[in-house]
This record gives sequence, C-alpha cells and structure tokens, in this order.
Amino acid sequence: MTDEEKLLRQYGEMSGPEAGPWNLGVENKYLEYRITFWFEENFPVSGAETICNIGIGAGYWDRYLSYRIPEGELISIDIDSTCCERLELGLRNEKNPNRVRIICSDVMKVNDIEECCDIVTMIGSARMESGLYEEILDQALSFVKPGGLFYYQTLSREELPEDFPKFCQSRNVSIINELKEERYGAHAMYYYVRK
Repeated sequence: MTDEEKLLRQYGEMSGPEAGPWNLGVENKYLEYRITFWFEENFPVSGAETICNIGIGAGYWDRYLSYRIPEGELISIDIDSTCCERLELGLRNEKNPNRVRIICSDVMKVNDIEECCDIVTMIGSARMESGLYEEILDQALSFVKPGGLFYYQTLSREELPEDFPKFCQSRNVSIINELKEERYGAHAMYYYVRK
C-alpha cells in the first residue's frame, strides 16, 4: 500500500462508522478546542522549547504542538505503531518543516529523554489506556527539566478530583492552575504543573 493510500484510508477511518460519530460530534470538537485553548492560556511558549507528548492517538495534538515550536523540537511517544506511522505520514504529507521525533515504544521503557523537556503533555486517554497511575505520571515527570512544566488532562470518571493533587503533593511539584468541568458529557480535569 502506498503512502497516499494509507493516508486516504486513515482519513476515511476518522469519519467512518466506528470513529466518525465521536470524531465529528460536538463533544470531541469541544474537547479539542478546550485542550488547545487551555494550553494557550496557561503555557508560555517562545517557540524554541523541547516539548514531549505522551500518547499520539489521532495525531492532531502533536501536529498542533509542532507548529507552536518552529525553533524547538517535539518528541511524540506512543506504543501503537499505527498511531506513530499515521503521524509520520501526516507530517510528511503536509510538509511540516519542524523537528518532530517519533518514538514508537511503551513510554515506561523510554529512558533516553530524562530531564530534557521544557514541557511534557499527556492528554485524553493515554494514562487510562496504560492501566497505570503513579508509575506513568512519575515517568512523565522524569522527562521534565527542573523548573519545567507538565500539562495533564484526564477524562477518566474513575480518577477522583483529589487523586492528581495528592500525587503532586507527594512528589513535591506545584499545581499552578487547574480546571474541572463537565460539558457536553465529558468529565474533564486539566492541570498545569511546575516541577
């Protein structure tokens, strides 16, 4: 299958019977807007940062981040080889000129980016899909430079509002800002953390 055929298939699947109702629904569109708007509101970006995103998913967040740092680098990590390949194809197709390093691996096995990132992001279902809590959050924080920032957003109804603040307190990291909301059926919590 050619790259063009793979991209065409990817775009078709994004609005197909399985993913389409969610991807095209107001809930998803609102979350995409809110995740991006909250980042813009809270995270100062000069354009030269190293940002790491854990969990590529559909790749829209990674593409957005790459354009925010034209003089920096984005490190995108996902265990799913299809997500990694689709992001790579999408970046190539749109002729994205920015530095993006895609690591196709279990984030818990990545050990070559400790304390090199100005900002680390983990949004959506990346943490839930891992089945881990403290371990994966510790790993994410290990990538953040001293004084760096962590953007954590969760949609899990199993994660209580006090869970992440307790985690941060036990790790001596500061929550600078947080937002909890339920709109369009989404149970979302956003956190801006300084290491």
